[in-house]
Amino acid sequence: MEADITENSDNFHDALETLLLVVPTSFLTTIATFLTSLFFISHKRIALIVEFIILVIPNILIQTVWSEYVTDPIAIFYFLTSFTCITFFAYFCSWWRRPILPTRLTYSIKKDFITNCRSTVNLLSVIAILAVDFLIFPRHHSKTHKTGFSLMDVGVGLFVFANGIVAPQTRKVVDVRSKTIKGFVVLLILGFARLLLTKLINYSVSEIEYGVHWNFFFTLAFTKIICYYILHYIHIDHIFITACLITVVHETLIQLFFKRWVFDVHHRENLLDANKEGLVSTFGYVALYLFSICFNLTIRYRDRKFLITMRRFFFCTLFALTLTVYCNYHFNVSRRLANAGYVFWILFIGSLMSWLFFIAERGTRKMFHEKLKNYICVPHLYDAINFNGLIFFLVGNVLTGLVNKSVKTKLVNSVNSIWILTGYMFVNCFVVVVLKWKNMKIPT
Repeated sequence: MEADITENSDNFHDALETLLLVVPTSFLTTIATFLTSLFFISHKRIALIVEFIILVIPNILIQTVWSEYVTDPIAIFYFLTSFTCITFFAYFCSWWRRPILPTRLTYSIKKDFITNCRSTVNLLSVIAILAVDFLIFPRHHSKTHKTGFSLMDVGVGLFVFANGIVAPQTRKVVDVRSKTIKGFVVLLILGFARLLLTKLINYSVSEIEYGVHWNFFFTLAFTKIICYYILHYIHIDHIFITACLITVVHETLIQLFFKRWVFDVHHRENLLDANKEGLVSTFGYVALYLFSICFNLTIRYRDRKFLITMRRFFFCTLFALTLTVYCNYHFNVSRRLANAGYVFWILFIGSLMSWLFFIAERGTRKMFHEKLKNYICVPHLYDAINFNGLIFFLVGNVLTGLVNKSVKTKLVNSVNSIWILTGYMFVNCFVVVVLKWKNMKIPT
């Protein structure tokens, strides 16, 4: 079904509401890790069911029937109070445990807070791509027509951010070139497969999202391959300057030419015109990907004091927020163009989410380190989603198409809509959990 496109006018309220739809997941993740560590560490199947109830179902409700309450001060107060009570409950449960032999609190190379952040992005995006087709999904959360803030607009940007913070160049990957090319080919195949399938079954797709033939898989493929060659020829110490230059040049071209070209709905006379949204926005996503790499390199905290890392998180978040406000005032924020305002808006949300997950991880380790021999900082469900993020997203797209072809979603009542979304997410989660257990992973 063709995605709903809206034009938002109240930028501040829409931006705040979008942020408050995303932030609660960090608190829900903390609750899930507390309960699993305390009661279900030896019962993975039960833990997965509990995590589905805590992580998935509330997010379905938050994006749909509960969305009108996310900016309600009373609802926020009750939510934070409940979280505080659960935290104290977990603390006292751990306090009564017999202490194990004290050891020095250390951190692995794997950053659990990044895993949580990436999995949250995947989870929220996959819920939204089907939820938007039901009447219970608020229209102002749909993708904007030209400029503005909405929940659906942040999905693709956060997906690029989530890929950038774990780019091969930030890790000790032996053969970056081989890995990048394999991922590029896989994404191209998926892009052409989606294009062919939508044409064969006459599946309606909005042209003003990416264009006539372009889709998200092409965007991600070319973003990664372009960034690979940039990082191949430019030293990683100069990536921030490079990202800034790309952003400035891209925004300049948008103001001079691209904005008028892309927003001209009648200008689709050739292949370039037909896919102008995808082509123009790709350069914005390249800048976002490079900024995400810089963010990862900046907040590396192994062998660094906690307060230093916290200070770096603060300045990264403040930097992104300040530039978002500035760009929105002068140029507006546009997902369709992936302009400077959109790039910094996504960086702000991504850095804030990462910061919250970092605090939660640190708190979990401090709470359980000398009390529990085995504890987790990443829910088992998130571990499975992170292991096969692209498969999770792909299965979500396929199931969305199947649901829309078999059900008239606009005629489904609220209760049945929630049941369909819950079943849809259960299948998605089941697939990645099984693949994780079998250690099967698609290269990206």
